[in-house]
Amino acid sequence: MTTSRELKMRNRITGGLIAAGLVGMLTASGAEAETSLRLGVGQAPLSSETRALEEMARLVEERTKGELIVEVFPGNQLGGSVAQIENLQLGTQDMHSNVADWYQHLDNDWAAMAMPFLFTGVDHIKAWQQTDAYADWRQRMIDDHGIRIIADNWYRLPKVLITQTPVFKPEDLDGMKLRMPNLETYMQTWEMLGAKPTVIDWNEAYLAMKTGTVVGMDTPLSGIYPQKFYQASPYVTMTNHLVAPYTVIIAEPRWQELSAEEQEVLSTAANEAGAYYTQLIQDEFAEQKRKMLAEGTVFIEVDTTPFAQGAEEAMAAFEQDGMWSKGLVQEIRALAP
Repeated sequence: MTTSRELKMRNRITGGLIAAGLVGMLTASGAEAETSLRLGVGQAPLSSETRALEEMARLVEERTKGELIVEVFPGNQLGGSVAQIENLQLGTQDMHSNVADWYQHLDNDWAAMAMPFLFTGVDHIKAWQQTDAYADWRQRMIDDHGIRIIADNWYRLPKVLITQTPVFKPEDLDGMKLRMPNLETYMQTWEMLGAKPTVIDWNEAYLAMKTGTVVGMDTPLSGIYPQKFYQASPYVTMTNHLVAPYTVIIAEPRWQELSAEEQEVLSTAANEAGAYYTQLIQDEFAEQKRKMLAEGTVFIEVDTTPFAQGAEEAMAAFEQDGMWSKGLVQEIRALAP
């Protein structure tokens, strides 16, 4: 026969189990209601790129009422660019943001986006992005590599050279040690132009120039002031040699886990942030240039034709060696405004 004391004890235990179950259900419900995406980027916390990504994250959180969160990790906290792309493929990272030319590590044809002097400007890039060939590139990224590009309308200011001594013509580059990213198109092109390219991580470039490991680098105009590169290499040669867009990518398996509504919100926010970024860097550069000039930075306007002619040799060699599909350069050039 069960005593009153045993009944009370049993009721307390049962009540405790029910309460614990309710807490567990509430916790599980809360976990399901909030999805967090880890996004890594190489640029510094105060860079235009990071600020635009944070704007994207704000839009996503606001429009999903906090059910979808994008966590931005700047300064290569999650690894270098190649490592972060691999992280997406391994499933250890959800999203990444970088320049489109880095995808040549996955698909050779993207190397054309990293070819100095191939595209004439942003309008040329936009025209290429409307082609079936470019759409095929994007689809291959999904099918062959498990990576989806959700925004590629982050149009940067053109790339230029910054050096510790003036550069007016290709001959001035002879023997000059320049920091370059780990991209074959960059390395071989600037080597053919006479420089000695050295692979150094973006976040280590300032120190490398300050210590004399290199005496210059190529960089988008919008990156010079935020990264303080001008303090190490005060001569800016306006080669305007590259205009590849910045992009936002996500691991395809992670994308498929999102609801259709979440996909729409994330994609829309990423593209709106692209427009925000494009305007932001244009608005800010005039003031940045004024400040750099006040500190002694010298901007050098040059005839880019001799530089472009040197890059022609590299382009011909790349196509001959199968760097990208035959006829790709001609197809891209046919779209030039």
